Amino acid sequence: MKPSMCTRSVQFENDILPSNLFLKKLNENKYSEELNRQVESYKSHNNTAQIISKINEQFKKITDDINSSFIENRDEIKCCRDINYYIDLVNAIVKSTDILPKRIQDNLISHVEQKWKEVPKVKHIDECKGKIDLDSIRKRCILKHLHDLKMDKDPINSSSEKYKTYMSEKWDKLIGYTKPYYGGLYVKIENDSMGIIDLYDHLLHSTDYICDDGLDNLSSDDITISTDMDSLINTISLDKISTNDNNRECYNKTYINMLKRKTSAIQRVNNFLSIGIALLGFTLILIFLYKFSPLGSLLRRFSKKKIEIDGNMSEEEMSELYENSENGRQYISYNSVSQ
Repeated sequence: MKPSMCTRSVQFENDILPSNLFLKKLNENKYSEELNRQVESYKSHNNTAQIISKINEQFKKITDDINSSFIENRDEIKCCRDINYYIDLVNAIVKSTDILPKRIQDNLISHVEQKWKEVPKVKHIDECKGKIDLDSIRKRCILKHLHDLKMDKDPINSSSEKYKTYMSEKWDKLIGYTKPYYGGLYVKIENDSMGIIDLYDHLLHSTDYICDDGLDNLSSDDITISTDMDSLINTISLDKISTNDNNRECYNKTYINMLKRKTSAIQRVNNFLSIGIALLGFTLILIFLYKFSPLGSLLRRFSKKKIEIDGNMSEEEMSELYENSENGRQYISYNSVSQ
């Protein structure tokens, strides 16, 4: 008799994801929902003490993770991404609600910005701090998302659907805050080994872009965001197309189609220019032949002679017409007298 075979389902745990290196303790609870509940409690308590207390508590968890996990000369950029993510999330939760008055919102944002002073280990805090305008937040979200996908490649492969659910919890509040009320928001990501054009919210919900090559060199300058898809075509750089075929998942179909449209448009312009240059060259050759060649001299003599002949013919015709008109007047006069 064969022993019974038992299977154990692998539990998906947010706090052990490699991308949550400095957000482990924060991910032990639904931190976004916790903070959101405290913001909503302002309606009944009419003070911000509980909100500030929750922010302090959550940020303390982040600094504890940094102190325990940070490796010098390796983790500073990763640490900056995670802290910026949390501060951007607080911005989104605080500013998206209509419960808090504008003055209270500003006070809370100012409080969380002061938390940068409490960040341990990071040497270049001024370089780490991100701008809080919407476009800068969007680009930071995209950069963190792409880096997190690379770090979480194994959990994604083993628990794809659960990871997508986790991504919704992770990004939905920030997407709601940074996305326009009307119309789509499109993103172009492009460097020497990446070419992606996608909807902003779709990109942050997608696990398609696990890019191993070129990601470390990707910066916010390589990201273009626009509400007009067609305008992104003009910003595609033909010089950045990689000849490396090993990582083609980082060139998505939309980008390739846009690239084809741009190269086709450039080819049409080049064709028109070629035709124009050919016609101009042919015209210049004719002018040169006319001016300086024996054939040109012959043509000029022929033209001159033709003009003289036409001129003589015109004079004869004019004389004949004049004589006819004189005879006509005499005839008219004679008839008038005879009557």
